[in-house]
Amino acid sequence: MQTVTCYTENRHTNNKTKDKLEKDNNEILKQINETLQKINNRQDTEELFSESNKLFEKSDSRVENALNQIQNTFDRIHDKVFNFNNILIGVYLVLGSFPSESPKLNIWTVVFPIINLVYLVYIDIRQMEIHRFASREQEWTSIEREEYGKRISKQTLLSLLALVLSIACLIYLITRLT
Repeated sequence: MQTVTCYTENRHTNNKTKDKLEKDNNEILKQINETLQKINNRQDTEELFSESNKLFEKSDSRVENALNQIQNTFDRIHDKVFNFNNILIGVYLVLGSFPSESPKLNIWTVVFPIINLVYLVYIDIRQMEIHRFASREQEWTSIEREEYGKRISKQTLLSLLALVLSIACLIYLITRLT
């Protein structure tokens, strides 16, 4: 009987030990599961940040590309206005001296496209100053950002005026020839 009691006690102790081990194992498994969830959440967050950063980089690249395209367009338009104005200067000079006994235009009228040429050079100098100002963009304050926007707007208006002046010189030339 003593053996049966001892066996029963051993069984009971073994069951308690098994229960405790099972409980400990379950607790460890819960901790492992929580840790794995935290790791997964961290990885998901890192992936989202990585994707967001890629989107911001693409957006920054598109903005940079758009700004370069605007500048290239501005430069091409100015080149064409310069060339057109140079042609006008040549035409004014030719018509102011040909035929030599009674020219089609007074030679002093060449001053109109020359004034426009000087104005175009002034616009290009201003554009260079705007680029210098923009090169320090990372050091700008909010006031300087607003100033940059105003400079660009004013530059656009000055460029439009140069184009209008070139067209006015052409119109004057046409009206004098007819």
